[in-house]
Amino acid sequence: MSSGRLCYRLILRSRDDFVKLVSAIDDIAGQRSIAPSVVFKITLALDELIGNIFDYAFSDGQRSQVDVVVCVSRGIFFAKIIDNGMPFDISKIQEPELDKPLAERERPVGGMGVFLVRKLMDSFTYYRHAGKNHVIICTKVNPDNQ
Repeated sequence: MSSGRLCYRLILRSRDDFVKLVSAIDDIAGQRSIAPSVVFKITLALDELIGNIFDYAFSDGQRSQVDVVVCVSRGIFFAKIIDNGMPFDISKIQEPELDKPLAERERPVGGMGVFLVRKLMDSFTYYRHAGKNHVIICTKVNPDNQ
């Protein structure tokens, strides 16, 4: 496996552009011999995050734009997602009450996607800067060897 940094930057203007991101991830995986199981969890996490952005972050008529950088370096895959949507601190979403039946849950149903991303990734960070939401996720590309 090559140890140099390999990155792609993409601008997504709709959910349909996600296919470009999948292609970039597949290219990184091929060049760095990343296991399909790791590619799957990275793609699933990004699909959940970016899908939520396009579904909820933009008001009607607002020009949507999601800037995504995906990189692998020193055995770590990371992605930074920046959007110009409404402020939404995704890190504040509480874990769903999975230990209770739906009828007995105190909190509203929801948050499963964010819960899934937290479980799939080794780190998850949110901040807001210059009027934009920033999310950074990271995971080891060879978790069994580190």
